[in-house]
Amino acid sequence: MRQLIKNATVIDGRGSNAFKSDILINNQVITDISPFITTAVDHVIDADGAFVTPGFIDVHSHTDLATFLPQGFKPKIMQGITTELVGLCGLGVSPLPKELQAEHRKRLIIGNPPIDWGWDDFPSYTSALEQQGLEVNVSAFLPHGLLRYQICGNSSIPMNKNQRLKLAQLTDEALGAGARGVSLGLIYHPALFSDRDELLTVAQVAAKYQKPIVVHMRSESDQILEALQEMIVLSEQAGCQLHISHLKLIGQRNAGKLSSLLSLLERYQISFDQYPYHYGSTTLFSILPPALIRAYAPDELMKKLHTSTVRRQVHDWLSERVLPQASEPWDNLPALVGWENILICEVESQEAQKWVGISIAECAQQTDQHPVDFALDLLISEQGNVRMIDYFMDEALVEQIFQHPQGMVGSDTLLGGRLHPRVSGSFPRIINQFVTQRKLLSLEQAIRKMTALSAETFSLHKRGKLAPGYYADIAMFGADFCDHATIEQPERYATGLHNLWVNGQQKISQGKYLNTRSGQFLLAKNGNNGV
Repeated sequence: MRQLIKNATVIDGRGSNAFKSDILINNQVITDISPFITTAVDHVIDADGAFVTPGFIDVHSHTDLATFLPQGFKPKIMQGITTELVGLCGLGVSPLPKELQAEHRKRLIIGNPPIDWGWDDFPSYTSALEQQGLEVNVSAFLPHGLLRYQICGNSSIPMNKNQRLKLAQLTDEALGAGARGVSLGLIYHPALFSDRDELLTVAQVAAKYQKPIVVHMRSESDQILEALQEMIVLSEQAGCQLHISHLKLIGQRNAGKLSSLLSLLERYQISFDQYPYHYGSTTLFSILPPALIRAYAPDELMKKLHTSTVRRQVHDWLSERVLPQASEPWDNLPALVGWENILICEVESQEAQKWVGISIAECAQQTDQHPVDFALDLLISEQGNVRMIDYFMDEALVEQIFQHPQGMVGSDTLLGGRLHPRVSGSFPRIINQFVTQRKLLSLEQAIRKMTALSAETFSLHKRGKLAPGYYADIAMFGADFCDHATIEQPERYATGLHNLWVNGQQKISQGKYLNTRSGQFLLAKNGNNGV
């Protein structure tokens, strides 16, 4: 099928100035970009008054299971996103043997919809996605945390030589099968137990395939510079590319470290991603110090949280009266941002739904408890399945990070429960807030961060630019393209997106969402010559 987009204001993703042109699409591919194309076509779309750009690439998402959910990728599609990268933060759904899946799913931070997992390795996971049908393009990283769980279970003991050999084998299998790189989530159980030798093992295999390691660092607050140095040393020893996930600086007391942080990234040419909000979202379980998680297996820990001895320890640690194993990095969120800046956004039981959208400080006041006791009681009653939103830094720092040329955009989408506004609003927020209103960057510079830079960084072959021979992943939006999602109404979709093409097939037509599935699973070939 031939389609012609006429009278477009084209922003091609390279960062160069917008220009007027027509765009010719033949089936999945752009075949011509030039003024006044007269080729006979099946369908003409007039883009007069609209911007036409590459479809947006979300380089950090946890939509690993979105294609199996009723709403699918709709919150992302309404933003103009045509490609999602998943399997990040060392978290994910594959590879994992079937006998380990039930236990793993109990504490799956990225969501656990009631579906059958008909896969146990990377190829069978990709096949399941393709059989279900994809609305957008998806490419997956290999979650290191899954590998450690597969080899060591909940043990906090460092891997021995034989276990590291098994780790190397599993890493090799997944990267050889098309995983785009290896993701590390070094604050999450059980990956937080990983030592240098274990991380070097996976990094060396990544280097063999010329694929990156993408890292949620051990600290994003007091010890962020040390955490980044750890990853720099690791990547240099292994000889692999390094990318930092959701760059941020937690806590006002750490604001002064931003200059040093950015200087390190510049010196070593390290890429990073960021979402355009000064508040984030993750599991409430992460407020607990690594020393406690190291001491007890998950089920045992939930029991220990009942005891007065452990409660006293947690009180002391979270108030910083006592520092647990000072050499071990830890983002102590209650001390860094305050209980009043930590909101409950998802719980497991119906009974606990009344706390959703309320700060832990206010919840504790309503129950006449100390915030620590309320938080621990909630973790116990919900079996650890509580998600929070935390206000972690000043918005001026978010803006400063966003202006850095090595940064790109990742929404850090977590599906299920009460969503973070970033799920529905990240990309239009950048255009509406950071470009149009605050004028931090030009529209052309912002589009590059959301398209070509991402494709170049992660070797997404023939994606991220508008050029002949490139796949027709295309967004068309007006000057009114705007986000509407808020903490109170996070599900509100963006408006102003006129049309969206995924591999040459329309997914949005004149603002209307279409039930098409033209996405592809993008395997990364050896040498990261992605497809």
